[in-house]
Amino acid sequence: MDYTFLSDRIKNQLLEFQPSIKPMCVIRGSGGFNDIPGESYIIPYSDDIYLYNRKFSDPVFEVKHIEKTGIKQLLLKQEAFSALLSLEAGSEIIKLKISSAEISNAELMLEMFENCNNDVEEQFTSSETSDGEQISPFLGLVVIMMFVATVDNNIADEEQEFITNFCADDELYNKAYEYYQAGTFEEMLALLCLDEQQKMCYLANLIELAMVDGAFDSSEQKMIRRFAKTAELTDSQVGKIRDVLLIKNQLSIL
Repeated sequence: MDYTFLSDRIKNQLLEFQPSIKPMCVIRGSGGFNDIPGESYIIPYSDDIYLYNRKFSDPVFEVKHIEKTGIKQLLLKQEAFSALLSLEAGSEIIKLKISSAEISNAELMLEMFENCNNDVEEQFTSSETSDGEQISPFLGLVVIMMFVATVDNNIADEEQEFITNFCADDELYNKAYEYYQAGTFEEMLALLCLDEQQKMCYLANLIELAMVDGAFDSSEQKMIRRFAKTAELTDSQVGKIRDVLLIKNQLSIL
């Protein structure tokens, strides 16, 4: 939603909170928070987020202020013509349905949150662990797939099957799972030493994994973009593979 179309009451209040600064975007909900009928907005600034929500019977909005550093998790689950935005802060989880027109604004807010929590420079600098053990590109791919599949804290059956079938035997799967449990996504990226063809192979398999459950989840997309950035792959390279796989996996048209 364009900031211009916000009600003057909300804009005047925001000017009191953030004098002379406009928000980076305005996300209008398709109803109220957590499936309660009503009107709602999420309005992010560089360091703060303001949540406006009211039931249709309420004359005024309830306003909640959250500092960016106080957000534990932001997730965006995209569907065909809408999406579900989930914000976790403290012990509270706020969910908001949004239209497809608001998805780009929601992605902008997610990018802001990602930048706040991702201060690690990711580089492909070494192919050895601290004890000198070699990480093969194939093993590394399985580990990276595990991180992508579980980024939303819930691995789909289709994703589990994809990874299991990808492994030639239980030994490879178990070895990959050990690395997955022992380190972080960034640490795993730092262990890899890939050539251009291997980077593209990783990218194609990660995108296909993210699509296999029928939904290309935004949290998975963000993690894949982090891999692509670290691997120095261009937006054009990512887009070409994504578009081909979108066509390949659009089985509903057959």
